[in-house]
Amino acid sequence: MKNELKFKVSSALKDIIGKDLITDDFIAVFELVKNSFDAYATRVDITFESIDTDNGRIIIKDNGKGMNYDDLVNKWLFVAYSAKKEGTEDASFDYRDNIYVNRPFAGAKGIGRFSCDRLGKTLLLETTKKENNPKTEVLLTEWEKFESDLKREFVDISVLHDSIPSSNYDIEHGTILIIEELRSDWNRSKYKKLKDSLAKLINPSKGRGEQDFKIFLNVPSELEEDKNVDEEYDKINGEIKNFIFDALGLKTTKILSSISKDGSYVSTELIDGGTTIYKIKEKNTLFPLLQDIDFTIYYLNQSAKLTFNRKMGLASRNYGHIFLYKNGFRIYPYGEPGEDPLKIDARKAQGYNRFLGTREIMGQIEIFSNTEQLKETSSRGDGLIKTPAYEELVLCFENVLRKLERYVVDVQKWGYSIEDNPDLDLKERISELIEKLSGSNDLVSFEVPENFMEIFDASQFDSAESLVKNLQRIAVESENDDLIETVNAATERLEEIKKAKEEAEIQAQLELEKAQQATAKLREQISENLFLKSINTQDFEEVISLLHHVGIYAGTIDANLKGISLRVQNDIPLSIEDLRNIIRLLSFETKKILNIASFATKANFKLDTEYVESDLNSYIREYIQNIIPTVTDKTLNIDLEQYTKEAFITKFKPIEINIVLDNIINNSKKAQANNLLITLLENEKGNFVVRFEDDGVGIEEENFSKIYDLGYTTTDGSGIGLYHVKNIIKSMKSTVNAKNNEKGATFILEFKKYESN
Repeated sequence: MKNELKFKVSSALKDIIGKDLITDDFIAVFELVKNSFDAYATRVDITFESIDTDNGRIIIKDNGKGMNYDDLVNKWLFVAYSAKKEGTEDASFDYRDNIYVNRPFAGAKGIGRFSCDRLGKTLLLETTKKENNPKTEVLLTEWEKFESDLKREFVDISVLHDSIPSSNYDIEHGTILIIEELRSDWNRSKYKKLKDSLAKLINPSKGRGEQDFKIFLNVPSELEEDKNVDEEYDKINGEIKNFIFDALGLKTTKILSSISKDGSYVSTELIDGGTTIYKIKEKNTLFPLLQDIDFTIYYLNQSAKLTFNRKMGLASRNYGHIFLYKNGFRIYPYGEPGEDPLKIDARKAQGYNRFLGTREIMGQIEIFSNTEQLKETSSRGDGLIKTPAYEELVLCFENVLRKLERYVVDVQKWGYSIEDNPDLDLKERISELIEKLSGSNDLVSFEVPENFMEIFDASQFDSAESLVKNLQRIAVESENDDLIETVNAATERLEEIKKAKEEAEIQAQLELEKAQQATAKLREQISENLFLKSINTQDFEEVISLLHHVGIYAGTIDANLKGISLRVQNDIPLSIEDLRNIIRLLSFETKKILNIASFATKANFKLDTEYVESDLNSYIREYIQNIIPTVTDKTLNIDLEQYTKEAFITKFKPIEINIVLDNIINNSKKAQANNLLITLLENEKGNFVVRFEDDGVGIEEENFSKIYDLGYTTTDGSGIGLYHVKNIIKSMKSTVNAKNNEKGATFILEFKKYESN
């Protein structure tokens, strides 16, 4: 071949890599925001100015490192050239005052700038570089020039340039994009969708220590409407934040899995309601092409879905599911409602009850490596290029999801069958169980909590009657007369509990019928129990109060039975002393229920509730230390801080104080709290103060005025507990107040000094 020929590039290239390639306005904005991130900006402002007029424009301003004339000519105007990809992007950038030397880039294709073409016909760029004595460079690009004659070569179409002494936007360094002659209409609905999409653009966990990066949306025409919106989430103007995952306080089951930076190991942690179930480390023999990747998956049970809906203002299914981030920025369409590139729902369809679908999980995949094997497609919106490494990524995600399913589906929903092997000690049994739960034969190490077997048991066992039946079977097989007698006693106690509850419910129903006959009109109110609102008789309120107390104690019995069910279910031997302790606890709780039940069936409900004049401080302290541990399961950790030992003599009914304490503690459990701190102190007025501070879901501001109303509830409770707390405290001429703390809710009881006659 003697002659050399060269490609000619038509001006139509602009459309191919511009508005025809990026067909979504939101993705176009994302690409420009990514450029700001890669320019080391800490803040980007997106402003929609005069949108309702012919002069509408979009302004994207950042405080990044900016560009000088050389950067414009050799980088910005050099189509498809990426200094980021080549590794020379920051060759001349002075890092002496910058701690972000190794910050990964969000883009590296050299075409993101053409996103401006998607948004508007004209681009005015103004940029000032972070350097000594900088000039401000101005570039005007009219995209329609490239469309007038497709036979013209791309390089023959010029853009206008000028240098000015300083920025018109009063910035020291950074870049401003002014996009005019907009191609699309914008309204409040579209701004809201843009804000929602931008919220998902940045990894909510901020990756692994990168600098803070904030995005602000400014739409002056929507400021007045924003004033009429209560929820920050529904406002248009302001900082854009990603509220999901841990920020929402979703107390549910989640799994965290990471492939090490060198790809040698996979570390996984399974957490249920804040409690670690297991941590494992295994060799990465299945996914050799993957390294430096994190997976986080939440199981959305009904409680988590309700929490999400309440805090975000929309159902989780309409928000998304598994998002994918590379170097801190989201890759589309992963996580988008209606999209399923990871084939989650397709997999669920193969085994509906065995697998979890996109409506039941939420989370993220974080890729931190810059490998070319996991690279975004040029068209954006189409995800990652389908390379062998990508196929491994999909399989690895499925592997992590299966670990979660083994716990949520196999254990929590269906119960997990474990083969009994008497030759194995407890540690070996746990090791065998962890291998089954994780599905791994390459475990290097594992960690479990000390009470792992009890936690595991409580997760899969939910029937006191089944437990007693298992106890009966073990007793018969053992042919131990003492053991059989003990189990028979447990069976009788369980029957007594059921009978007492049934009798109390019958009595309550009779009183309800009387109350309904005397009530002319039922008041209707959202979230209120209409059954309770129709009850006005003092006697029936006493019955309801005592029945509520029965429910608390019965729940305690059930919770304690769960704690030993795994040993029973798997025929793990139990000593006579262990069984006696179990029966002793059941007997103690049953007597309390039977006393209350008989109390509720008497004609005069107040015979056994006489006042005493005694030390309330000591009584509450001893009740919390000695009684509460026996009536509260281990899901709630209760700490008592005693600040005063001074006697506080006052007049009170012990049973009423019990009801107050039990209901407030039970309220924390219903609020999904893991920890409750109780403090006893004397304030400056000489009054006795009891503080209950938990880390639950807290109380919505609009609900503070309703929480003491009879029948009002935001949980699956009856709406009785706090109503009676308020009435009891009020009858003692004392006060109860509630407020939110940084983690959950705080209830404060203040008992005033009692002056004896």
